[in-house]
Amino acid sequence: MLYQSETAPSGQTIRRLPRRLILWAGAGVVLLMGCVFALMAYRSGRTNPNLVFPRVQAAGGVLPVDRSATMPSAQAVHRVLVDIDNDQVMHGKVNARLNTAAKILNLYALAGVPSDKVHMVVLFYGTGVNLVLSDEEYRHRFGHANPNARLLSQLRKAHVKMVACDQAMGHQGITADEVDSGVTLALSALTAREELQAAGYGTVPTEAP
Repeated sequence: MLYQSETAPSGQTIRRLPRRLILWAGAGVVLLMGCVFALMAYRSGRTNPNLVFPRVQAAGGVLPVDRSATMPSAQAVHRVLVDIDNDQVMHGKVNARLNTAAKILNLYALAGVPSDKVHMVVLFYGTGVNLVLSDEEYRHRFGHANPNARLLSQLRKAHVKMVACDQAMGHQGITADEVDSGVTLALSALTAREELQAAGYGTVPTEAP
């Protein structure tokens, strides 16, 4: 019986092997970086250059529309409630619900509704109460500035009333003197929401991501 011996790899083949591995590894890194940059471009691409900010500049951009579109009444009083139950930020920028609050104000401004005809309350509960900590306390707890600070300041200047759930504050270990002085404390978000709805405030649903 004849046996065919396996051909041993030559020294040149052995020397080429590491180089091939390096080339494949390099190609893998390039592909991975391409995916990362594509994801970043996708996320940043969500910011449309045509957005306008007629009332709040820090967030909540809106698109101009044809004037034939149905517009909210410029004579009626619009009472709006935006509730926030978490302190998360979208893409490292601002809280999604705070962005919604800014967008609503910008939409009414775009429609020509006078600012004194739009009454907005933002209700913070759950971990959302962290958003209304004073600047000093926020930095002390989280080690960095509140990324929502500029937007919160502009919302206050737009006469948005901010209400924090005292029950949630207790669960988060937050005392009254640790929140911003412009925030109103309520017994609970449950009772505050009921009171606001009874006064004609409509709750804004969560926007699709």
